[in-house]
Amino acid sequence: MIKVFYYYYYLFYKKVLKDNEPHLLATLALCFSLSLLINGVLNIILAHLIGYAFGKWEMLSVLALLVIIFYVFIHRTGKAKQIVKEKPKFFNNHRLTIILTIAFFVITISYLFFGSGYIGNVLGTR
Repeated sequence: MIKVFYYYYYLFYKKVLKDNEPHLLATLALCFSLSLLINGVLNIILAHLIGYAFGKWEMLSVLALLVIIFYVFIHRTGKAKQIVKEKPKFFNNHRLTIILTIAFFVITISYLFFGSGYIGNVLGTR
């Protein structure tokens, strides 16, 4: 699943934005999306269970950890170029893969807009 998202983020930066460093931008965008997903899920669980929400430094450390992991395991090993050569898709369907990738991005980005309000309501700080 990560390979598919990486490949389609790469295609976005390569074909749509025509950037000269699509591998790096795809890695950073995927790390950012995954960090929003992880931070969102953890914040919701922690708010409901123990009444705690992550601060900015915890959230940034999740992002930094993901960037380091992706850099070491994708770029240093050459897997990024291998993923691009494989051209992975969900169920061998290009349209479905584009829809699922956009949905993943929209869902993870929506935490930026709705997450703090929801966590504030759960904790009673809003």
